[in-house]
This record gives sequence, C-alpha cells and structure tokens, in this order.
Amino acid sequence: MDDLDRGDMAILHALQDDARNATTESIGERVNLAASTVAARIKNLEENGVITGYEPKIDYETAGFEQRMLLVGSIQGTDEQIVTAVSDLENVISVRRLLTDEDDLHIELVSRSQERAEAVADELHELGIEITKTSVIVEAARQSFDHFGEKYTTDG
Repeated sequence: MDDLDRGDMAILHALQDDARNATTESIGERVNLAASTVAARIKNLEENGVITGYEPKIDYETAGFEQRMLLVGSIQGTDEQIVTAVSDLENVISVRRLLTDEDDLHIELVSRSQERAEAVADELHELGIEITKTSVIVEAARQSFDHFGEKYTTDG
C-alpha cells in the first residue's frame, strides 16, 4: 500500500498519539472525517499491513528493569533468521540488522541485573554474534508518525 493520503496519515498520527483511548468518533473529529470512514480506513490499513499491531509504551525502569543497554555486534556467517532468533531471547526488546560490513546488528535489551545482561551477551555469542560494543542507554526518545500526520489533523 503505497498511496497513503492525508486522511490515512492523520489517522495514523491519531492512533500513535493515543490508540488506547481513541475512538473512531474522536479520531474523526481530529481528522475531519466521519467515524464510519475512519473505521473503514483503519480496517484497510490493518488489512494491507500498514498497521501491524497495537502495543503499550512501557517505562522499563519503573517496571524494575534498571539495566537498559545497546549492544552492537557483527554476525558471524549468513544466518537469514538471525533477527528472529535474537528477538526471541528473553530481555531483548529491539533488534536491527544493518546493511554494513561490520557492526551490522544493534540489539537493545533491558534487564533487572548486570548478571542477566551478561547472560544475554553469552546467548548472543552462542548464536554466532560477536559483540563489539556495549553501551548503557541513559535517555531515549521515540518519534511517532507525528511529523507526517499531525499537520492533517485539527491539532496541527
């Protein structure tokens, strides 16, 4: 689905802003569309794979996971399923494989202890990943679709 229009982008913005409390009526008011149109567009976005799910934003530190780390590593070999294998590891919350010769895997993990973080590093090594850099994340921000869709809402 390559042809997102202003309405679709505004709907995506509204859902990313607060999908839990958003109704088709409230989104419709923000994007100047009827609630039934919003519902149909959301269904279309889901069916075409633009919206792949709804998930909560978690404050990991408040949840007891004080250790938040970024591990950078290199894949030894050509395992096409490595991202899936890494994402299946306990405590891993994000995996990115890059198109580069070295340091082609970025892994974000959260842990309640340094010992568990080290155990995850060992599990990664067993999968054939050489960790080349470990950093503690002290602050992070995540940008939603705001910069595209907000200007198409009554908020923008």
